[in-house]
Amino acid sequence: MARRLGIVLAAAFAACGRGTSEGAVAAPRAPKTVRLVAAAEASLPSKVAVSGVLAAQEELVLGLEVGGRISWLGVDVGDVVAAGDVIATLDPREFDLAIERAEATMGAADARLGLAAGADPAAFDVEQAPSVREAEAVVVEARLNRERVVKLVEGSLQASSQLEVATAALAVAENRLRRARDDVRTWIADAKLRRIELAQAHKRRRDASVTAPWPGRVAMRQVAVGQVVQGGAPVVTLLRVDPLRLRLRVPDRLAFGIAAGQSVEFTVDGADAVERVGKVVRTGPAIDRGDRTRLVEAEVQNADGALLPGAFCRARIVVAAAAPVVTVPRTAVVSFAGVERVFTVAKDKDGTLRAKGVLVELGRSVGEAVEVVRGVAVGDRVVAEATGMSPETPVQVVE
Repeated sequence: MARRLGIVLAAAFAACGRGTSEGAVAAPRAPKTVRLVAAAEASLPSKVAVSGVLAAQEELVLGLEVGGRISWLGVDVGDVVAAGDVIATLDPREFDLAIERAEATMGAADARLGLAAGADPAAFDVEQAPSVREAEAVVVEARLNRERVVKLVEGSLQASSQLEVATAALAVAENRLRRARDDVRTWIADAKLRRIELAQAHKRRRDASVTAPWPGRVAMRQVAVGQVVQGGAPVVTLLRVDPLRLRLRVPDRLAFGIAAGQSVEFTVDGADAVERVGKVVRTGPAIDRGDRTRLVEAEVQNADGALLPGAFCRARIVVAAAAPVVTVPRTAVVSFAGVERVFTVAKDKDGTLRAKGVLVELGRSVGEAVEVVRGVAVGDRVVAEATGMSPETPVQVVE
């Protein structure tokens, strides 16, 4: 039974084979209607596509130069501040007392010299000090007394021992005069020192508050009202966000054409699709050994505060002026497995028009067209709508 079934099946297969070989030949594919367009010429600047991150122009940790208790704090995270705005102040009572103490000690020093209020001790004449003038008078008296004794001794009216006493008295008076002058100079120096101490007390009073050096936004607050801080302790972190820095990492093979002054077109990930423009202001001095890139910084205006530091950007640096390039419609390009091609039309040996694939290297987008770096020249006619096209497809061209 099985043998008979096998014979029947074999006969059936043989019959099918004869039908195919002896029947009519399969009908050829119908030609696909296509339209041809000429590769055009466009003028495009040369650009380098890179990615980067926005950063604050300046980041500054503000602190107080002196220590004390925080009595007022006028900002919080995210606040906008202008140049000169007061950020925080310390309790002023201790600083006011220090000023009063310095004024009192300065007054005592001035009184010792007999200085009028507001007088400059540096201009004080040492010889006009009362103690010096008194000492000078004693010296004059001792000198006159010695001269009288000399005459009396010469006239044998007094013993020579009296001359020794008078000479010693004159020496003592002169020493007291020198000491009086030295004392006055010391008082003058002390008066100057008291003025320095008063100036320092006023400075410490001014340093009891911290102000914004430039306009910016508060990124962090490190203290609270009532907190006791040491001098130099951080109070707030301030960011300067106008302008911003756009930090770009340019591959080493493209880095040598980058220079200050070139324009940078960029968009911000996660934000609107509006393209913004910056300008290259500085370039790194070396290629990074780790990732083989060069740091390039562009300046970006941000008067409206719409851009935020830390945002990721996709950018193009304009490295050369506009130059002619070849373009074709975007629909004329077919991409498969990472390979791009366009199609031209040529006659076969039998006169049939067929599509011929041409490998191309693409560049930048130009609206609804795309730049062809290699593979097509200006004027070459290509299939305008190449979707679904394959090489050797029969075609019929329509104008």
